[in-house]
Amino acid sequence: MTLNIKTKQLELLLNDFELLSETAIRQMEIAHELLLDNTKKELHQEAKANELILDRLEIKVREEVVFTIFQFNPVASDLRKIVTYQDVTTNLERVGDMLLKTIRFIREIDFKAPEFTIVYQKIDEMMKYASEMLRDAVNSFLKEDSKLAYQVIKEDDKVDNLFREIAKELQEAFANKHLTKKQVESIINANAIAYNLERIGDSATNVAEAAIYLTDGQDIRHFDKLNK
Repeated sequence: MTLNIKTKQLELLLNDFELLSETAIRQMEIAHELLLDNTKKELHQEAKANELILDRLEIKVREEVVFTIFQFNPVASDLRKIVTYQDVTTNLERVGDMLLKTIRFIREIDFKAPEFTIVYQKIDEMMKYASEMLRDAVNSFLKEDSKLAYQVIKEDDKVDNLFREIAKELQEAFANKHLTKKQVESIINANAIAYNLERIGDSATNVAEAAIYLTDGQDIRHFDKLNK
């Protein structure tokens, strides 16, 4: 195989990965838009279509990674990038799964109920942080920017803290009260939304860690990341 064919194959892999990243970020935007107004049917339909795209691209990128490694025997620097494509792709596909669940939970909850006012505000804030983390994590990987990647990792504390605050708020808001079936369902859905957003923050952190490995050659997953 010529060098030109190898270059085109790497470009194809990059293009598919960029499309997957853009779709995951768009899915995050849809979730936030539906948090503001969950009655927009066209956004629910777009979310379902995006999930299919993410699933297919995850499979396609995985196959291209294997093909590229065995067909072209890439040098060490290219091999590291190709392998991390697989890791990041897996995390972005998981983000897509969690966002689709989040969107379904949003559809089932009435945040206009007064007892959910504070919870809604914290979920909105949590979603903004998670969205920013996801976008910056992808950019840190694509631009090979380890400084930005470390910033993403630090931001995860904000998402984790909000997750705990939401759980506490739900407990305090409904403690010692006789709950209706609708309220119970809303509590479960609100907690599930927060849980999935917390996991999305974790996945964004994984992407940032992959960016650091790609850029600096350091695997920091088992070290104190914030002391770097």
